[in-house]
Amino acid sequence: MKSRFLRLLDPLLQSALAERVVVTGVRLWSSGAARLEPAEGLRRLLRLDDHLHERIDGIAIELDGGVHAKHRLTGYHEFFVRNVGRGDRVLDVGCGKGELAYDLAVDSGAAVTGIDVSRSSLDFARARFQAPGLEFVEGDVLAWESPHDYDVVVLSNVLEHVGPRVELLRRLSSSVHPDRFLIRVPSEERDWLVPLREELGLPHFSDPTHETEYTVDQLRAELGEAGIGIEELVQRWGELWAVGRPAEPADPGAILGR
Repeated sequence: MKSRFLRLLDPLLQSALAERVVVTGVRLWSSGAARLEPAEGLRRLLRLDDHLHERIDGIAIELDGGVHAKHRLTGYHEFFVRNVGRGDRVLDVGCGKGELAYDLAVDSGAAVTGIDVSRSSLDFARARFQAPGLEFVEGDVLAWESPHDYDVVVLSNVLEHVGPRVELLRRLSSSVHPDRFLIRVPSEERDWLVPLREELGLPHFSDPTHETEYTVDQLRAELGEAGIGIEELVQRWGELWAVGRPAEPADPGAILGR
């Protein structure tokens, strides 16, 4: 009933007059917030900002037909593509809708397996992205048994959603024996508003489903605990992009003094 009512109102809501009314209302409301005690005024304005960004994200996905415009605009796919070689076997963990997995298969000439727990995301991926050497698997990588090793493990905006992150990294190292990890995580130091929001008692992560967001030191520490060294680190678009190499396994003969 509510959605039908809103559809009937669409011509009015989408008019230039409605936009002017809303802008005027926001200006008046924000002026009122500015007269409050500063911390409370900021809380109110930042909560409004959250609602606006939620809408912006949704429409940015519609803009490119179901794929968020950030994939096209930030160019982060290029970082992953240049770190994958032709013929590499790539495991894209938490592949989502398959946007990056597809570019890795097409632009790098790699054999790519995308794995995700979301059936709806994988349905989109299979319908939208098809290429030689590209496959999508539904499963939880913490329980999934790989049929073979992989040269590269991709974790693009995945680690921040995971509680047992070091456990995940160790399991991937020991189960698929990759030569390198390609990692993308949100930076905690992306904007001065992040610590301000935390100080004001507001959610300060860029996504409410995040378990953490990263400083450079935290990323180095977690990867180091998992036995992975950082070979390259890039900070762009409020994110950290890293190439990690698992430490070489110790030589049993050397340990025994042979």
